[in-house]
Parts: sequence; C-alpha cells; structure tokens
Amino acid sequence: MAREHVIDPDRMAREHVIDPDRIHHAWDAALEPTLRIEPGDIVHFDIKMAGHGQVGYGWPYEQAAFDFDTLYNLLGPIHVEGARPGDALEVEILELQTGSWGWCSVLPDLGLLPEDFPDPYMRYFDLTQGDTTELVPGVRIPVEPFLGTMGVLPDDIEQATPFPPHKGGGNVDTRHLKEGTTLLLPVFCDGALFSCGDPHAAQGDGEVCVAAIETDMRATLRIGVRRQAISTPRFILDGPLTPRTDAGGYYGTMGIHGELMQGAKEAVRGMIELVNQEHGLAREDAYVLCSLAGDLKILEIVDAGVWNVGFTLPRSVFGDRA
Repeated sequence: MAREHVIDPDRMAREHVIDPDRIHHAWDAALEPTLRIEPGDIVHFDIKMAGHGQVGYGWPYEQAAFDFDTLYNLLGPIHVEGARPGDALEVEILELQTGSWGWCSVLPDLGLLPEDFPDPYMRYFDLTQGDTTELVPGVRIPVEPFLGTMGVLPDDIEQATPFPPHKGGGNVDTRHLKEGTTLLLPVFCDGALFSCGDPHAAQGDGEVCVAAIETDMRATLRIGVRRQAISTPRFILDGPLTPRTDAGGYYGTMGIHGELMQGAKEAVRGMIELVNQEHGLAREDAYVLCSLAGDLKILEIVDAGVWNVGFTLPRSVFGDRA
C-alpha cells in the first residue's frame, strides 16, 4: 500500500520553539501537551543533559547526586494534529548541536559487566575540540550526536519510567538516529504525543558501560504523519552506518555461548582485554571506550542453539597508534 503524507499542500510549514522548562521525567498519559503542531512543522528543542544539575564538569563521583527519578529531562509531549492510531509519525532529524562538555560513567550494579566493575568511575569530555573528543591522550572518539530518547505515548501505559524502550520507541539509544536520519514510530494515541530527550555526543551500539557521552543539545526536528501502519519503529538513513570509521579498519572479538547475554559479556570482556594489552588503557577506560565507540553485533544465531556475539571497535580511535 502506498504511503500517504498528511500535509496540506497549500499551507506553509511553521517553526516552533518548544518551552525548554516544561520538562517531564516519565511517560505519563495524564500530561497535557506542551505544544500543538500541524504535520510537516519544524520544532526547535533546547534539551538538558541526563543528570543536569546532578553532576558538573570534573566532579568526582562522590560529589555527584544522581537521582534516577529525575535523571532524564524529556521535552513534550507534542500533539500532532491529525495523527491517529494506526498512523506512523515521521521524525526527520534536521540538526543536532551538542553542548560544550559531556560525561560518561560506570555506575555500580548497572551496565553489561557490573560484576567486573563494581566501583563507580567518571570521565568528562571537552566537546569544543571539533568532531572528536579525547578519552585519554592518543585515544579520540568521534563526536556523532543523537537523541537517545524519541518516542510516542503507547496505549498501554498510564505512567512509566523513561528508561526501558517500549513499542512506541522511547529510550531506544540508537546511535544511527543522527542528522539526516528519518525515524518512523507507530502511533497509538490521537495526536501521537511525541517526546524526546537523553542527548548524546557519542555512543557505540550496546552502550555497554551504561552511559554514552551525556550532554546538552539543541535539536531541530521536522515532524510529519503518514497514513501507514507499521508494527515496530523504523529508521531510514541515506548512506553507510559508520562512514567516519570504516576506512580505518576494526578490531573484533567473539563471545560464543548458548545464552545471548553471556555471549555479549564474553565479547566485551575480550575487547577490554585486547585494548588493555595492545594499547595500555586501564580496564575502566577500555570499558568506557567500548561503550562510546564499539558495537555489539550478532554474528551467528542459527547454529545448534549457540550464539556468536561479536564486538567491534574502530582502530581509528587510536590514530597513528593503530
């Protein structure tokens, strides 16, 4: 069935600035819309980082005061006129601009390897250095901003925390939702009720240490509606997934196991070992690097109930030391 865009051809698209102070910290069906727009309108966001006011540049972990009830600062919900259940919300990501700094952490009892890293660890990043940022001398991470949370209100949620993703998207933490990407979300409620937040300056597929480079962000999105039923969120990206790092080659490790999570753990442990041996990074920094620049991949799923989970890391992050 051909898709139909719900846009009045005789109407000029309007631009809106959403109120940056009308923040919410949960998916909540009782929230009144912050903004009402027509399909095809453009919305400008000024989004506070996860942990805004709870952590400051260079603070030791002991000084940070993380409150998981208010950690994420979401803007919205946005009511899109004419959007109805069974439609798809189309979110075109036009522009993303990070703040001047960001943070990443290893938090006790969280992440993929809490048993290996029981102690807290913090790293801070200067985001004024161009299109990369330094983890440690000689190791630079590509800055590729995206919003970790973009979603619509599902029809089976009255109130829920923002952390797990849901059938309407939410905290999907998908690094490929960068400038130039179009995200499609199934609509479950009249007006769609779209919210976004959790801005990131960089992250690998998996976000294995529990955090990306968390930062403030100015975002510009064009929001439309398609009369098209979709069963899951989708995204459309013109060009390769990782063009900035492909040419430099990769390291890869494998986790071969009959249980998916255990295979993922073994693959990441192997990469931490490799980075420590080959490049001398402390284990904590290697773990953070894996979260910010490495990618978990399912390499094999069909062979007698044994998974092969891969983890790849671009060698370009090491510059001429590769």
